[in-house]
Amino acid sequence: MSGDILSLGLTGGGTAGHVWPHFAIIANLDSPLRSLVETGQVKIFYFGGHSGMERQIVAKNRADWTYVPIRTGKLRRYFSLQNFIDPFNILIGFLTAIYQIRRHKIRCVFSKGGFVAAPVVWAAWLNRVPVVIHESDATPALATQLTLPFARRALVTFDETQPWLPQIFKNKVRVSGLPLRSELFSKTRSEALEFFNLDPKRPTLLVFGGSLGAEQLNKRFAQALPHLKDHWNIIHLVGQGKGFAVADANCYRQYEFLSSEMPFVYALADVALCRAGASSIFELAAARIPMILIPLGLHQSRGDQIVNARIFADKGWAVWSEEETLDDQKIVAMVNDIRVRQDEFKARLESAPGAGTAAKVASLLLSFLRREPVNEPFWK
Repeated sequence: MSGDILSLGLTGGGTAGHVWPHFAIIANLDSPLRSLVETGQVKIFYFGGHSGMERQIVAKNRADWTYVPIRTGKLRRYFSLQNFIDPFNILIGFLTAIYQIRRHKIRCVFSKGGFVAAPVVWAAWLNRVPVVIHESDATPALATQLTLPFARRALVTFDETQPWLPQIFKNKVRVSGLPLRSELFSKTRSEALEFFNLDPKRPTLLVFGGSLGAEQLNKRFAQALPHLKDHWNIIHLVGQGKGFAVADANCYRQYEFLSSEMPFVYALADVALCRAGASSIFELAAARIPMILIPLGLHQSRGDQIVNARIFADKGWAVWSEEETLDDQKIVAMVNDIRVRQDEFKARLESAPGAGTAAKVASLLLSFLRREPVNEPFWK
């Protein structure tokens, strides 16, 4: 099999957190898949939605990957006529995935979740293609629950996730951590200060709400901004179309979205105020940045971010607050308090996982691609 071209299927979408880990397992310098993809020995096929953000991210960053669009649906926690149409979209997506997996001779599928992933995993199982799934959050999402029975391995970021999974599947679950792009940690503080043109004598506060939770966090932070802008450098990622005017703030930088610039952000930030999506907070932990977490509430999500925030707080890596109790005075107090205790937080963050998970996941996928015995002594 050494001379054959091996086809690896990737899937995941709906949020950026379901997409970026794929880049880590392929592109990190220590990944065993990196050179194989660069030399054409392994071909990448990304299964995603027709109009999902995953399509934009892949198109912008990996011209050497083949994007395979399929129809998909989603779970809505409210009444919508689309709820009656989506089962047919999922069925069409499933049938499309069956055909495309056979057409491209996919030998292994890695799923990061989201509703686009479920029909791809089912189709792979039907074609006897080994599947590895990964759950980022502490509590398993519906997509994970729907695909777990069809996977050879189920990787989880948190050890605390295991009790949430049926015991019948315990033998396939591994606590792996989260695949992170090593390039995120490649810049220095001096490079970042020059890039953003900020005051080297001030601490830097990073604020962002993610793709789903930016608007409300922006509104609350805007009220606290007048009390912080004269003492902090502030980098604020407001979300697409959610910008607002700020007067007399020389050390305030507002962006709708940053991608390739994120290594500069992580090199400079001393404290982060953000939601509690797993991808974001594990990146911050790997960068050793203390966090103030404002998780999405039950009215906006299934509560996974609340569990994530509690786990990080218990580890001493973050503090957290329910959004309903958050006002300008509380934001200012939390920011200043974590700044005073920054050394304590950073010392505890030294135990947080870094970027090594991606190479381990890549090794696992390569074993399945080559139909070799799977050796994984590096996981529980």
